[in-house]
Amino acid sequence: MKKFIKVKSEGILYPYKNLIFQISILFLFLSSNTFNAQVYSTTDGLANFQAKMPLNTYMGKSDQLQGSINFETGKVAFKVPVKSIKTDKDKRDEHMYELLEAEKNPNVLFDGKLIDEFNFDKKGNQTVKVRGDFTLARTTRKITVPLDLVVVSEGEIQLKASWSLLITDYGLKRPSIVFIQVDDKHDLSVDAVLKTKGIKPQGKP
Repeated sequence: MKKFIKVKSEGILYPYKNLIFQISILFLFLSSNTFNAQVYSTTDGLANFQAKMPLNTYMGKSDQLQGSINFETGKVAFKVPVKSIKTDKDKRDEHMYELLEAEKNPNVLFDGKLIDEFNFDKKGNQTVKVRGDFTLARTTRKITVPLDLVVVSEGEIQLKASWSLLITDYGLKRPSIVFIQVDDKHDLSVDAVLKTKGIKPQGKP
């Protein structure tokens, strides 16, 4: 009688143990996918700068902005290869690469962290701030930049941002053309679609 009860008890418990095991595996799988989905990145974003001088303005453009935002950890990291920046004049590009010492400093870098949270369930534009280290020509300074983020579809976020800097803050001399100097202040902007291969993470209320 005791043996029969033991066998019967084990027969009842086995399906429950198996079910718990399967649920645990499913939970780990979904957790892993959700974590991966928190990372949105780009390899072909746009980065621009605008320089002004009396009676003239010119732009520098790159279509090789690379980087990512990890919405789980808040980490934000982007870079632009210096020699991918073009101003539509080869001679001016050469002077710019020389000024930035592109051989020694091949990338313009940003490494920071989100200050504000982003709600994936909210429609329309959301402005969140990011603070971190901006490195230009081997000089690094702390900056805070507002990011405009919009969920355009599942797994895609539109990123836009703009800010200004003084190139002399980064140890750079103001370029000059025929004895007329370029303004110290330069306006920068980025525009990119960030994508993830995972599932969309759950938004926060």
